[in-house]
Amino acid sequence: MTGEEQAALAKERLAACKKYMKVDYEEDDELIAALMDAADRYLAGAGVTREVAPAMYDLIVHDMTLRTYDGRDNDAAQAATAPLIRSMLTQLKLRCQYGEEAADDGSTSG
Repeated sequence: MTGEEQAALAKERLAACKKYMKVDYEEDDELIAALMDAADRYLAGAGVTREVAPAMYDLIVHDMTLRTYDGRDNDAAQAATAPLIRSMLTQLKLRCQYGEEAADDGSTSG
């Protein structure tokens, strides 16, 4: 991927994350981009790559970014989504480690 393509993807991912977060101003773009980078690095450390399932990966990054940005983990209604995000992260980790079909039916055999 060229530098221009990487910059375009980063801009597209930032816009999508801000939409998820319902942030419509540019003042915090640098902070949000840094939080997204931290989430990307966390996922890389967990053995997860974006290439396996970009939409699922991005949703996890968006949620991690939102929680860090807003501190919404303290809000009971928002915390209810945490099990879904954890399940998605587990599934994505399995897919990255064992292949695309590893977590399709919720099992690790196959």
